[in-house]
Amino acid sequence: MVFKRSKGILSIIFSLVLVFSTLSFSFAAQAKTTSELREEQSRIQKEIDAAQNKIDALAAEKKETEEYLVALREKISLKQDEINSLEDSKAALQAEINSIEDKIEKTEQQLIQIQEEIDKKQKEFDDTYELYCQRLRAMYVSGSVSNLEVLLTCPDMSSMLTRSQMIKSVSQQDSEILDDLMRKMEEIEEQKKELEVKRNELNEDKNNLESDKKELQENIDKIEASKRVLDDEAAECNALMRKLSSQTSEYLEMIETNEEELREIENEIRAAANAASQGSGQIPGSTGNGSGQLGYPTDSRSVSAGFPYYSSGGWHGGIDFPVPTGSNVYAAASGTVILVKYLTYSYGYYVMIDHGNGLSTLYAHNSAINVSVGESVSRGQVIAQSGSTGNSTGPHCHFEVRVNGTQVNPYNYL
Repeated sequence: MVFKRSKGILSIIFSLVLVFSTLSFSFAAQAKTTSELREEQSRIQKEIDAAQNKIDALAAEKKETEEYLVALREKISLKQDEINSLEDSKAALQAEINSIEDKIEKTEQQLIQIQEEIDKKQKEFDDTYELYCQRLRAMYVSGSVSNLEVLLTCPDMSSMLTRSQMIKSVSQQDSEILDDLMRKMEEIEEQKKELEVKRNELNEDKNNLESDKKELQENIDKIEASKRVLDDEAAECNALMRKLSSQTSEYLEMIETNEEELREIENEIRAAANAASQGSGQIPGSTGNGSGQLGYPTDSRSVSAGFPYYSSGGWHGGIDFPVPTGSNVYAAASGTVILVKYLTYSYGYYVMIDHGNGLSTLYAHNSAINVSVGESVSRGQVIAQSGSTGNSTGPHCHFEVRVNGTQVNPYNYL
């Protein structure tokens, strides 16, 4: 009777339909979520479309004017914003992909471990079940003699007590074996449930991985397309700036689109300023007094473009003194030369001088440089000859004043 009950329980347990819920996967917090970045890109695209409509209207009127230049620069700025946002999305998606791949790898290892545990528990169950069945078969073969009949056939009281104890012992052992079987069944079923949950979770992660990889490739394609458009727009803008510069002498510096190069330059400038203020590295402490009283860097006082914007709205971090190539460029105050660079882009040949108290000056687009890093200079000393190196449309001295590495208005110090 016990065997039939056990067999019925086994049949019911192993015929149950298991329903599992899938687990959601959360990613490490980021500055912006991929959803927020998508919304940002949508907003930028609307602004780009509006700027393009303005450009198309002005182009139809054949207006190569400041107004057209402003619209063109606005679109260039927006395209750069779009690229930056796409780059952020690219980085966020790559982080998600890496995280999902790590999770998939761990889940696959967990599946192997769980399956091994199930196999181990199943073997234990099979062995225990076989033992139990053997005991039941032995009882069946020996006949269905009741406990009372066994006791009544005892020849004496001593035999009766012995047989009674044996019956109790056999019954207790059978009960323990049955309990062990049921416990093992429950453990196996729990682990099977866990295995199924992990499999569902793994499938969901793999689907998410494929979706993210597809979106990542789409972003890469968009970035490349946007960069091509940006380069075309920048080329048109620079050509127009050269034309307008011949008329107004304002646009002596062209637009650059390589943001990585520009960041490297800015980081190097700030690092040099920071090292100088701390008197660390190869650069000695400044010989200037940092009074903030600066002289003009050229003999000319004429300024073609001021701080911080061109008339068309583009950023201009200093002031430009248009002078012939080879004109003297003077140190605006005494100090120590902390940076000398010879670039074919951006600032071109440029010098940076630390004047103490976090104050420094920068002189760009020179044709020649007369000083070196670590050299002490005095106010009015010739440190370079002007030129048109780097992203320049004509000879001039681009002059910047920085406080702790940050560009400030030079007019407040001249």
